[in-house]
Amino acid sequence: MKHPRQKGSRIRAKCKKLLEEQGWKVDVVEKTGKFVKIKDLFSLFDLICIAPNLVMFVQVASSHPHNHKPFKKFAEDYVGKNIRIVQFVWINYYGWVLYEYFQDGTYKRLKKFQK
Repeated sequence: MKHPRQKGSRIRAKCKKLLEEQGWKVDVVEKTGKFVKIKDLFSLFDLICIAPNLVMFVQVASSHPHNHKPFKKFAEDYVGKNIRIVQFVWINYYGWVLYEYFQDGTYKRLKKFQK
């Protein structure tokens, strides 16, 4: 029997590999465990990505995006020219759908791509 977390771990690893291929330095910040109460960085993000002069916080999801409201609020407070917030959503038989959040509290669904 497969463990329920296997799909999430597989999709997160796929996203990490994709970002590393694009030149990002990526680390998983999600904590897992039976007794861990807060699992994501700032209760929002699974990955942190660093490039020269740029930091990107990434949430990885499958099938459907997470609620946009907490990401928009975080973006209003922290997004600037050197910080990005992106949600990667893996949809089976479709590919990645990206949502980027901006400082004015809006977000944009970026075009999908297969990888």
